[in-house]
Amino acid sequence: MKKLWWITALCTAAALGLALPSEAKESGKFKRILKPGERQKYQQQIEACVKKGAFIAYFKDDKGNLEPVRDTFNTQDDEEWLGLRFSEYEGPRIRLGVLRVINKSAEGEEREGSGRIEVPVAGIQDMLTSALYETKRFDVVEQKRVEEVKAQQTRTDTSEPAPVTIMNTGKVLGVQYLVYGTVNEWNPERGSRRLGPAQFKAGKNEAEVTITFSLTDVSNGQILFTTSERARLGEWSFAFGGGPNGESGEAKQNTPVNYAIRACANKAAFKIATFLRDRKWKGSVVEIKKDGKKTDYYINAGSQQGMAPNTKLSVQSVQGIVKDSETRTVLGEDLRGIGTLEVIAVQTGFSIARVVEVSKAVKKGDRVELATDPVIPPVPAECMALDTTREL
Repeated sequence: MKKLWWITALCTAAALGLALPSEAKESGKFKRILKPGERQKYQQQIEACVKKGAFIAYFKDDKGNLEPVRDTFNTQDDEEWLGLRFSEYEGPRIRLGVLRVINKSAEGEEREGSGRIEVPVAGIQDMLTSALYETKRFDVVEQKRVEEVKAQQTRTDTSEPAPVTIMNTGKVLGVQYLVYGTVNEWNPERGSRRLGPAQFKAGKNEAEVTITFSLTDVSNGQILFTTSERARLGEWSFAFGGGPNGESGEAKQNTPVNYAIRACANKAAFKIATFLRDRKWKGSVVEIKKDGKKTDYYINAGSQQGMAPNTKLSVQSVQGIVKDSETRTVLGEDLRGIGTLEVIAVQTGFSIARVVEVSKAVKKGDRVELATDPVIPPVPAECMALDTTREL
């Protein structure tokens, strides 16, 4: 009987082509087909280029194989996005804030008359925050900082944040951009299959979610970039023994909705990093102190944001907010260049700068940005060929 039990289990697994579920399971289905010798050489090239920061993103499967990311449509399945990685990066990091997730899913409203289905908006926000941080290109505001300005957020779970709310929240958090997600489709139990005799049962649960991610500019509260990402992932589970009705001995079923959320968050992080890759870091003068005959200007970026001594910063004086008189739409800030500062000291969360040359007095709240583009080490031609994100 025991022998028959194992034969049944093995045959069922073989027939279905099952892959055992695992929290650590990532990717293993890259489209690029190479011979063993070519694969090893290709992997060595990718590993060398990753260390040089030649491209911003790549997949890593559970066998250690690497593959550069082209776009969110160039993979065979959503499972590959669980293995997303980013190359190292040194330089100023753009500061992002992550707002509370909005739930607009029709599926999340009712559950057989028992009330509203809980969509884990806090969990989705945490996964998005983590995905953006793992790009190594951003300084992401911590969750507790977002909580500090919740009182200023007038939106509910079903309304978009107003431009004024974006601007006020961005100023309090000291960020350049705010990101938020909107859950459009939420189906944690999209489908399931159960196979096998009474003594052995195999089942697969599937989840599918669609989340729209929006990137907003805090200078005017307008949406700069938006992307809608869908992910569908399944997980197999097994049960052995039990009575003829399966009332005992059945393994707990796994719902892979967290995998689907993580895949969507990783896709969005990749696209946002690609969209912002050529945009300059921007900050503000947050404090001014006299030091003898010298004046120190405190900037809201330090070593944690990639700031370094001797960095030259352009200073822009804020003249006010510009609005469209007819639509009352906020168009942005009126900024006027007034000179240059140079960073003389760097702490973890801030830097101290002094005047190189200015045409008028620098005041708290004035904007600063890099006076020159960051100096990036030269990248070999073979590595540039792998960086296909430039084509997006």
